[in-house]
Order: sequence, then structure tokens, then C-alpha cells
Amino acid sequence: MNFYPLKKYLEVAGEYGTVTKSALLGKEEQEVTGLTYNSKEVAPGTLFICKGANFKEAYLQEAKERGAFCYISEKEYQAGAGMSCIIVSDIRQVMARQAILFYNEPAKDLKVIGIGGTKGKTTTAFYLKNIIEQKAPCGILSSICTYDGKTEAVAHNTTPESVELQKYLYQTVQNGVKYMVMEVSSQALKYHRVEGLDFDIGVFLNISEDHISPIEHPDFEDYFQSKMLMFKQTQTAIVNLDGGERVRALEAAKNASQTITFSLEDKTADYYGKDIEKVGEHSRFKAVAKGAEKTYELAMPGLFNIENALAAMAAANALGFSEEEIYTGLKTARVKGRMEIFHGKDGNKIGIVDYAHNKLSFEKLFSSLKKEYPGYRIIAVFGTPGGKAFGRRKDLGEAADRYADEIILTADEPGIEQVRDICEEIGKYIKHKPFQIVEERSQAVEIAFSSSPEKAVIAVVGKGHEASMKIGHEYVDYPSDLELVAKVLKAYDERN
Repeated sequence: MNFYPLKKYLEVAGEYGTVTKSALLGKEEQEVTGLTYNSKEVAPGTLFICKGANFKEAYLQEAKERGAFCYISEKEYQAGAGMSCIIVSDIRQVMARQAILFYNEPAKDLKVIGIGGTKGKTTTAFYLKNIIEQKAPCGILSSICTYDGKTEAVAHNTTPESVELQKYLYQTVQNGVKYMVMEVSSQALKYHRVEGLDFDIGVFLNISEDHISPIEHPDFEDYFQSKMLMFKQTQTAIVNLDGGERVRALEAAKNASQTITFSLEDKTADYYGKDIEKVGEHSRFKAVAKGAEKTYELAMPGLFNIENALAAMAAANALGFSEEEIYTGLKTARVKGRMEIFHGKDGNKIGIVDYAHNKLSFEKLFSSLKKEYPGYRIIAVFGTPGGKAFGRRKDLGEAADRYADEIILTADEPGIEQVRDICEEIGKYIKHKPFQIVEERSQAVEIAFSSSPEKAVIAVVGKGHEASMKIGHEYVDYPSDLELVAKVLKAYDERN
């Protein structure tokens, strides 16, 4: 890695932001050998970043004691006395650009594909990754995990902060990987986590109201416009024509060099899906593209996943992958915690684990289950998180009331709120179907299986693969929905 002198970081701050004050104190030529906002990671030679609503001056003091020689911030701190400093008006924007500098512009050696949308980002990302890996290694940044060509790790954010993001891209390049598929959240776009990152391909899947809260997006328009920012840094835009905001999405996509469309409804789309059918637990469909028609299969169940497959197909084709590679990649792709099915030995009890956690994904999931499992009673087990996305309580309550036959409300990342309070608020929107509140999630799953009628699909949704639960301000270890359903269904089979 090449290290640059401090004066170069001042130049970048001035070029991509507003520097309100700088005092390098004669250290212009000192090389920056570390860049972080975590005081625990500081070593001598570090440029320390003071950012975030919860930043404390004590963090800067610790960074100074550990050897940071300069800090960058939106204000001066007494704790930074004697240190060089760069004061800017927008720390996040400048931080992103300085991270690119520190990690030597790693994206220039990668094909970067960004996946955006309210639902389907993870599934589409894994579909595309599996297609690419028919020919070449592929890194991924998803809400499930990260993979840099050597190491797979559990993800904590859909899109990491800019410093971690650039470090991750750098490591991916060092590992000899040439492709990176990443989920791009609205928060990442709004708060400059992907500032300065050019996407070879940017995919827009869909949008519906979500993440509307005082700590996320104040309204839908802010949410939508944040999503559209991706196209300002995209070469090839891929847009779903089936969403309610297709006109505005296509207009925003004009910022890209070219636009490719896909649809299940509009035959004029560049990639048009039709003749969708369920074959056992798999899905089959025909795709019409470039004047040719071909049948594809998906190992993953869920008829709603056809949209995600079309998006991945369009992206892979734009990257130059063959029809055979696309076919095999889609047919063999699986995604942990997404539409995973567990069968009881007698075939009467079926457990479904899915990550559906917002209005659009919830409606797609449960409407699909009604079609795919005729004659089965649909039992929904879910909750909503505390302290954010408050609109989900109404949206998911109404959707469950519309599609499920019975409902069990339970914990899902309650944070500082009480589980019962959250569940009672969801319950206000359930007008026609029987529901109960079982605060402990593991107990809710057990009751769903033990008390449901003979032929039932028990859909446990919202957490999927996640093996933790946010209670208070801390994440505590908690069995994933995959573990819970497998354990309960096994016990059910043993009793019967």
C-alpha cells in the first residue's frame, strides 16, 4: 500500500468538501499510515476521524494517547490540543473520499455491481454472485455476510461505513478477486458511505414505504430520492418496470450511460419474464431477451423471486457472462435465511423461514404462499423492531390480516421498547384474523407448530439467519429462526 503525506488529505478535503480551518503544525509531509474513527484501532501515524451523533471527546483523547497525530472533524476539540487538525463542514463526505485515497482507489481494479431496492437486494446479490462464480471468484457485501475472496464474516450493516467499505474493497483486490456485488442501502447513499464509488452496474429493484422514522428518512420522498442517488455514479442502470415509481426511476437512470429494463408485466422490457410455475419446491419461468426465449429454473422457492432472477440475469449479461453460466448460476443459487423450507415427516406441517420485514416483502411472501400451498392454513409469526421504521407496525399488521389465517406476534429486535407494547400496536391493525401475543420468540415458534391445525404452513419471518437479538442497547446471542424452526419441527415429528 502507498502511504500519502498529510497535506494530500488536506487537498482531498478541500476538493470534495469545505475546509473551514486547518492547522497541520508543520506535519504536512508526515505520512498517514492509519485512518479510522474507532479510537481502539489507533496506532502511531493515524489520522483520526471524529464523526457521528454519539461521538465523545474522550474518543479523541484516547486516539491521541494511542498515537494519532492529526484529527479531522466538523469542530475543534480541546482534547485535540497539540494535534494537527482539519475542520470540515461535512465529515461523512470528506471521510469517504479520504478512505478512497488511503486505500489507493481499490474500485478501479474491480467490477462493482450495486443492488438497491426495498426488497430482494440480498437474493439478487447472491443470484448474481453465483452466476459470476461459474467463471470467476466474486466478493460480496450483503446484509447476511461479507466475502472478500478468502474470508467470510457475518455482516452488521447492509452497506458498511465508507472506511470499512474501502478497506474491504482493497482486501478483495489483494485477494485477486475482480468482481464485487454489494447491496446499497438508502442510508449508505444519503450519508455518503458510497461517495466516490463508481458502479459498473447499478440495479434498482423496487420501492415501497420503509425506513421512515426520525432516525432514518423523514418521509417517502427523502427515501426515494436517496435511492436514486446511486444512478449518479452508475455506468449501466438496470430498472424494474413493475414498480409504482417506474417513471421517476427511469428519469433518474438517465444519469447512467445506458439503461436496461426488466419486467414481469411489460412485454417491451429488455428482459421479460412469463409462464411462471412452481415445480415441486422449485420455480420455473421463461425469459424473453434480445429476441430469444429460454426456460430457466430456480432452486429457491417463492414465485416472487423471478423478479430478482431477471435483475441478476440482466446484470450478468451486461457483464458479458454466457447464457449457460447464467442458467447454471440461477439454477444452483441458494440464500441463507431466505425462503428456506422445513418439512414435517408426514408432509402436513411445513415451516418457512424468510427475512421478509417490510410491507413489500411481506405482501410478496404471503401472497405467494397462498398460491403455492392451497389447502394449507397459513400461520404468520413475526414482530417489528423497536425505535425505528414505525410504519411497519401498521403495514405488516394489515398485510398479515389480509393474507394469513392466524397470527402470532412476538419479539424482533425490540431494543429499548417493550415487546408487548410493539405487538399491541401491530395488533391494532389486525381486524379480521385471530392473533395472540407471545413475547418470547422461541416460545412463539413452538406454539405455532403445536397449536396449528393438521395441515399448516408456519411462516416465521423477519430475522432469517440472524443469530442475535437487540435488547436494550446491546445485541445478545439468540437462536436464529432457522435453528428454532428446525428444532421445533424435529420435536414435533418425534411426538407424532
